[in-house]
Amino acid sequence: MINFIFLIFFFGYIHCLTYQDEIIVSLKEIEEIYDENIDPYNPLVPCDFLPSDYYECESIEDIPENETRSCQKKNGRRFGGEKYVEVEHTSIRCRIYDGIHCKGNRTFFIDNIPCIKYSSHYFLSTLFYSIFLGLFAVDRFALGHIGIAVGKMITLGGLGLWWIIDIILLISGKLMPQDDSNWIIQH
Repeated sequence: MINFIFLIFFFGYIHCLTYQDEIIVSLKEIEEIYDENIDPYNPLVPCDFLPSDYYECESIEDIPENETRSCQKKNGRRFGGEKYVEVEHTSIRCRIYDGIHCKGNRTFFIDNIPCIKYSSHYFLSTLFYSIFLGLFAVDRFALGHIGIAVGKMITLGGLGLWWIIDIILLISGKLMPQDDSNWIIQH
C-alpha cells in the first residue's frame, strides 16, 4: 500500500515537472491590466521607472528655504534628527541625463526623501578627539563650534569639568555638528 502511494506521488510529481501548457491571454485582458497611456509593446520605458543611474537629482540642501517642499526646522534642526519621527521628508526634482531615451516627462519628482545631510563628521573620531584631546578643544573645533572651542581651549577644558561634560553630551547625542549634519557612523 505504501509503495502504491509512493508511486502515485512520484508520477504525480514528475507529471507536474513535465507539464507544459501555453497560457493564452487576449489583447482585451492586456489592455485591462495596463494603463491607457502605457503601451506594453513600446520599447521605451517611462522616464520615472528608470534606475537612479540614468538621472540626477537636486540635493536637499539646494532647495530654497522659502519653498513648501524645503526641509523645515524641526526641534531646532533643519536636517536629520536622532529619531525617525524627528526627520522631515521632502520631494526632490530629478532630471534624466541627455542621451537617455525614455517615454514621458524627463523631469520628475521623487517623494518621501528624508531631510538628512551627511558631511565629514564621524562619531567615533569625534569621541576619541573628545576623550584624548578634549582638554585642548579639538572635539569642538572638529564639530565647527569655533567660539566655544576657543573658550574651552583657553580654560583647558574648563579645568577638566567642561571636558567631562562634552564627553557626556557627545555620548548622549546632545553635542552635534554645527552644520546640522548627521554623524557618519562607521569609517
